[in-house]
Amino acid sequence: MLKVSDLHVKFHTRNREAVGGVSFEVADGEIVGLVGESGSGKTVTAMSIGGLLDREICDARGEITVDGIEVLSANEKELRRIKGKMIGIVFQEPSAASDPLMKIGLQVEEVLRIHTDMDKKERREAALEALRMADLKEPEKVYGLYPFELSGGMMQRVMIAAAIVIRPKLLLLDEPTTALDVTTQREIINLLIKLNESCGTSMLFISHDLNVVRKLCDRVIVMKRGAIVENGDTEEVFSSPKHDYTKTLLRSIPFIEGAKKA
Repeated sequence: MLKVSDLHVKFHTRNREAVGGVSFEVADGEIVGLVGESGSGKTVTAMSIGGLLDREICDARGEITVDGIEVLSANEKELRRIKGKMIGIVFQEPSAASDPLMKIGLQVEEVLRIHTDMDKKERREAALEALRMADLKEPEKVYGLYPFELSGGMMQRVMIAAAIVIRPKLLLLDEPTTALDVTTQREIINLLIKLNESCGTSMLFISHDLNVVRKLCDRVIVMKRGAIVENGDTEEVFSSPKHDYTKTLLRSIPFIEGAKKA
């Protein structure tokens, strides 16, 4: 599904590369966690995959393919098609990623208006189905509300609905549970597991919270200073970490018990 080969990213204002030669894959239906402290390069890696880096402020080289289609060398028209039909993105702060003056239903439908030939009725039905899939109660009511009328947890579900409405092959999730309370965080994790199992959607889950990664992900990739230092089965990495940096990360975070991906 996703293949990243020798990815290098350097911002023009910095002396060293933000990402220095990263290579990894995400298989069909796999959930992979990308972890590391702030500045490790995990978000820049995800933005590169999603075609979100401003090419005027940084240089990127290497190869990124999503379902066999190359991202880094794509022109603006090709990038719009890739982002619209193949990749869904969920950010940490739903309030920052939403339009406060636009009703929820129209925001969920937006990608359908841009990238499909659906008529108004078809878009509404698709949006309502996505809201249902995101476990939002009373989707018809939510459809007509504004962002300020919903809680943070509900808005994160709306952002997930907007990301999956076009049935993308890959979901990029950048710290989607960080700003949520523990109970809501657990609900979002369970929702992602359900979506993965029911739709087979591949996911790259970026986080610094190893508790969440352990519950959700099949495999975990550990980054430090723009490089991958460990990559393996989640339980193997957690029970027998090989790199000293991974061991330090694991020692620094108290683990909590809870349901995890089967």
